[in-house]
Amino acid sequence: MTKSKIKTTNSLRFKIGLFYSLLALLNIIFFTVMIFENQSDLLLKNFQFQSENLANTILADLQNIGLTKERDEAFDVFRKTLKLYDIGKFVIFQNDGEIWVREPQDGRTETHISEHLLKKSKDVSSDKEGSLFKSRYSLDLNEDDFTVDFLLPIRAASGEEIFLFTHFNIASIQERLKQLYIQVAYAVVWGVIFHLIFAILVYRAIFRRVGLLESASKEMTDGKLGARVSWNFKNEDELDNLGRSFNSMAEQIENKVGTITRLNDEINQELQIGKEVQELFLPPNKKYKKFKIGKIYRPMREVSGDIYQYFHFDEGDGKEFYGFFLADASGHGVSAALVTVVMAMSLQAIIRENHEPIHAINSLGEVIANRLQASFFATGVFVILDEPGKVKFVNAGHNAPFIVRPSTKEVIYVESSGPPLGMGDDIRYSLDEFPVQPGDKIVLYTDGVVETPVKEGGLFGLDRFKDIVLKYIDEPNSEIVEKAMQELDLAHEEYKDDVTMIILEVPE
Repeated sequence: MTKSKIKTTNSLRFKIGLFYSLLALLNIIFFTVMIFENQSDLLLKNFQFQSENLANTILADLQNIGLTKERDEAFDVFRKTLKLYDIGKFVIFQNDGEIWVREPQDGRTETHISEHLLKKSKDVSSDKEGSLFKSRYSLDLNEDDFTVDFLLPIRAASGEEIFLFTHFNIASIQERLKQLYIQVAYAVVWGVIFHLIFAILVYRAIFRRVGLLESASKEMTDGKLGARVSWNFKNEDELDNLGRSFNSMAEQIENKVGTITRLNDEINQELQIGKEVQELFLPPNKKYKKFKIGKIYRPMREVSGDIYQYFHFDEGDGKEFYGFFLADASGHGVSAALVTVVMAMSLQAIIRENHEPIHAINSLGEVIANRLQASFFATGVFVILDEPGKVKFVNAGHNAPFIVRPSTKEVIYVESSGPPLGMGDDIRYSLDEFPVQPGDKIVLYTDGVVETPVKEGGLFGLDRFKDIVLKYIDEPNSEIVEKAMQELDLAHEEYKDDVTMIILEVPE
């Protein structure tokens, strides 16, 4: 079944229309049958009464006419008497069954009546014993077509008993039957017209307005918030009240959506400004080309709760300090973005005074705890390269970074050395050192990578991310993060956090 057919059969208009049509049909049939049955009963009783009355009248009128076998004057009187009762066909026969007269003369050669009719004539004959208990005539009423078989014993001119047999109908009953059929037809036509008029009135009074309400609702669903119902609200009934309520509701929705849209535009504009401001705190890669940095930075919204910072200081005597910081503030959106700005500004000020990594992380933790009063916290990892062959890490509750040696595919994870930043102002972190070789890759990421739900269930996971990095380890770092992002896009079900990946390569 197509959608249009399903929609039609599920329509309230269709269901009520079908129910009303069946009810109207049953109603018309019921009242037609009732009328016909009642009138038929009356007609039948009238037919029986008129038949008996006519038989008695004919019996009285014909008894004194002396008939012979000749078509004489007496026969003409006899025939005219029957004509008065619309009887033009009859047979007169003797008690032995011999036919005296047949009217009209149609050329038939039978000289005797049927045995059945002869037997019936004996039942009404007055010449037999027990005639007091015999019927004076025989009436066979045919109720299907309202005709009468009439058998009457009469006296001939010679005094012998002869019999009159005729088959006739009662004209008034036939006419009344015809009128009954016409009345039934009128009743059916009137029933159809009445129910049709009532259906039209119901449609105009109810379904037309319901249809307008449905149409306006669909327009609003499609985003046309200016849709309104329009009809002549003169009935002051429930549907008129519903129509006014709908228009009032639609107007309020349109006004509120307009206000929300305007505020949303203003918020988006402010978020865009916030995004641009936040990006001002993100360092460029130009000064750090020798690390061949590969980076993916994808906020879930306009602004991000992830922040990264690069630092470079020339300490003299050919010694240089390189620091790479990645942090993930709790929450999302504007609140998390404000925390990242505070972190970036605070860390830059701290590093300028003292770029010892332990001092920087401890001081940053105190700043977040004191300024934000434990309302927010952030995980972070600080990577320092200030000596050849060594890399130093301070991990404050962040997802474990890992070091990959491309030649052997060896992976080293750097676990956390303390709780997230901002959990308290007296927390102290430790520094972990690892030996590295030129070409080793240091992989940093936020939990938006490994904790993203995937379609097959569960999370993307660290193992899958690590396997992707190893799969493309010989590619440039920018290619590795792009491939990892593609895999995440294909597998993810829904992004619930900002996504950041950074891959550094230990320089010569």
